[in-house]
Amino acid sequence: MTERGISKKPGDGVAISSIVTAFHCTRQYFFYSEMKSNPSEKYSICKHVSCADPDIKEEKLWDIICMIHPDISVEKRSFLKDCLNAVRHVPVRPWTDTDILVRSDRAGIYGLLDKYDATAEEYTLTRCTKAPQKGCWPEDAIRTAALLICLEDTCKKKPEGLYIEYIPSGIIRYYEPTPKDRRKVFQLINKVRDVNKGGIPKKPLNPPCSGCRFFDRCSQNEPRRLSFLFKK
Repeated sequence: MTERGISKKPGDGVAISSIVTAFHCTRQYFFYSEMKSNPSEKYSICKHVSCADPDIKEEKLWDIICMIHPDISVEKRSFLKDCLNAVRHVPVRPWTDTDILVRSDRAGIYGLLDKYDATAEEYTLTRCTKAPQKGCWPEDAIRTAALLICLEDTCKKKPEGLYIEYIPSGIIRYYEPTPKDRRKVFQLINKVRDVNKGGIPKKPLNPPCSGCRFFDRCSQNEPRRLSFLFKK
């Protein structure tokens, strides 16, 4: 699952990863939608740790990751080592299928689920961030709600929640989205669609400006419109 799979084709629907980006800040989604999306190296590492044979050696796993990301920095190997140590005494979630494409035609959204265990009929989301002190991160609550909306369109047995693997922490949490999470998903779908149609997003009430890579471009534009971005 890509960290920012932003769809630019209205007929394809709205990518759940786009919804998550817009959750942080609709302006961020606006700027990211102009950029080429690159797969997250940390996510690839966590995904392979999550799905690897328990007896696989670090060196072999690193070789596989390097074949997937030929330009990966050798410094990322320490992240791999930390993840392996974190899950050493906490078995990761079982799976029979991985990278499952899910879609809701009613909501007009789609995304990828990391793991499905046919034996227990349970789904798992793999994350490359450390776990919060309790529960899950707000963006993971939104991601879980959106994925469950998709599953409810296709599954005979509708799951109430998803397991979330926080691989760097070696922690697994189960989360059932609230009605508030679901309402937020539909609000974000509309915001993403507006941006995809060329709409100019407003800043949220408390924008995450600190450390934002687009801070200069965004602040230079206040309070003018963003039409200058489309000029050659």
